[in-house]
Order: sequence, then C-alpha cells, then structure tokens
Amino acid sequence: MNMKEERLVIEAQQGSEAAVELLIRLTYDDIYRFIRWKVHDAELAWDLAQQTYEKAWKKLNAYQSEQGRFRAWLLAIAHHVCIDHARSKSARQAGLHDHLSDEVPNKDDFLEGVLMREELKEVYAAIRGLPDNQRDALLLRYKHDLSFGEMAAVTGESESTVKSRVRRSLIRLRDMLMPSAEARLYKKGEKQ
Repeated sequence: MNMKEERLVIEAQQGSEAAVELLIRLTYDDIYRFIRWKVHDAELAWDLAQQTYEKAWKKLNAYQSEQGRFRAWLLAIAHHVCIDHARSKSARQAGLHDHLSDEVPNKDDFLEGVLMREELKEVYAAIRGLPDNQRDALLLRYKHDLSFGEMAAVTGESESTVKSRVRRSLIRLRDMLMPSAEARLYKKGEKQ
C-alpha cells in the first residue's frame, strides 16, 4: 500500500471522517469499475459500491496492513457484496443482462474506429464467455494489478489456484480469439 493510503487508513481507524472521505476518493473508481465489470449495470454497480463502502467502514478496525494492500481488502469486500447480490432473489428475478459499452475513443479515420470497436467487442465478448472465476481472475490481475497473493485474499482461494486460473483463462482467450484474428489476417492478404 502506498504511504498516503496507509496513513489515511490509520487516521480513519482513529475516527477521522476527512480520512475516510479521502480514502473513498482514492479508491472509488477502482471499486466501482470492478463491480461494474461483474454486474454489467451502471446503477446496480453504484448501489453495490455503496454497500461495499458501508461494510468496509463498519469493519475498518479489522483491517491490518500486514494482510495486504487496502485496495485488495476493499476488492475482497466488493467481491463478496457481488456474490451476495447474485445469490439474492432480486438478482435472479431481474435476470442481469450483459451490456457492452460503445465507448471507444474517437479516431480521425472512421473506418479504423469501426474496426477497432468491432475488435474490442470481440475481445469483451470472449472475456464475458469465460467462466466467472476466470473472468474475475483476469480483472483482478490485469485491471487492478493485484499480486497472486492479494488475488488469493480477495477470492478466498489458494495462490496456486488463482495462478492456474489466470493461466487457463489466458489460454482459453487465445483459443477463442485466434480463429477470428487469423481470418482478419487472411482477408487483409486477399485485399493486397
């Protein structure tokens, strides 16, 4: 954990509301994006992020820096909040739908932007096609840059399990995406 977060956690544990507010500002984007990726619904992700912080502040004194980074601790709470939500009756009735954001940076070349968007959709679709535990492993490792030890703490599994899960998910993604990449290369060769 960086020194600023560590200092703020100590101050928050001592009752500083200003430290709590700063910790939320420093970590909120990561927590929200993690939940948003899991539930595919912006409003629901906002609600679940709020629940995550409520639970975190209630047990803030239980957090110890020797157990890992503060963000990893928050991500573990967010992970469990998402599991609880998925198990709830309202989630089963709502039938969560996957939504892919159309947000892709504007390009000068419209065609290049369209091709980039299609490739991005293909990658997101492949990632969504992975089992939840493999998808979460990729997100924690590459989006949130957690170590395997921190990932194990977030998921409650052994380090070797999360390592093999990341490896299997990467192999599976490669196998899912290779045929379409090869087809694009083949089409490119035909046009030349």
